[in-house]
Amino acid sequence: MIFRSRGGKDTLSNLLTLCETCHAALHAGKITLHTQGVSGFLDQIAQRTMQGKRYLYEMLRKTGTLETVYGYQTAVYRKHLGLPKTHTIDGLCIATLLTGEVIPVSQDNHYSITFRPRQTRRQYYDLPRKGQGRVKYQVNEEGEGFRKGDIVKVKKQYIKQINSIYSNGYLAFKRLKGEPNQAKPKDCRLLERGKTMIWEPIDEGSSRKIKDSREFQ
Repeated sequence: MIFRSRGGKDTLSNLLTLCETCHAALHAGKITLHTQGVSGFLDQIAQRTMQGKRYLYEMLRKTGTLETVYGYQTAVYRKHLGLPKTHTIDGLCIATLLTGEVIPVSQDNHYSITFRPRQTRRQYYDLPRKGQGRVKYQVNEEGEGFRKGDIVKVKKQYIKQINSIYSNGYLAFKRLKGEPNQAKPKDCRLLERGKTMIWEPIDEGSSRKIKDSREFQ
């Protein structure tokens, strides 16, 4: 809305989508805008995302040549090759879009990568409590040496990641059929201090993710 040549910034509060005809008319001075862009929290999120992408691109360019492509380009290429839409195939299409090379899709070494934050985004309960005011949502950040995100071995059998620590002291895990969803700290052994990313090999014969315990032995 305020042109770059006049000191305008690339923020949502200064951006507006126009069709080609109106865009040309605006720059020709034939129309005038009487509107405001999005601001506030949404604007902050968008700005941080843009800054994060720019930082990522700069870091990758230090290691080699970096080319960026758009999602519609890889979609057209994938359909041209007659391949189904999966994360693996999308990745191969991105890697080979500029070369045209067709790489066979391998089913080996497939991993699921998940993100588990140590701290919940939700800081407080929505409504204040009588006589207490605003109450923190995540009360127990640590219990008997364990923290949210830690990888533990439960009852010498199950390898789990701590999702939260209940007020009664129990450690809570992701619910999986046939496995405990909580346990006492005394029944758990710390294997690895909590990381925000966890890699899990995917068993080809099953949709269930299998955690390879050998890396913790």
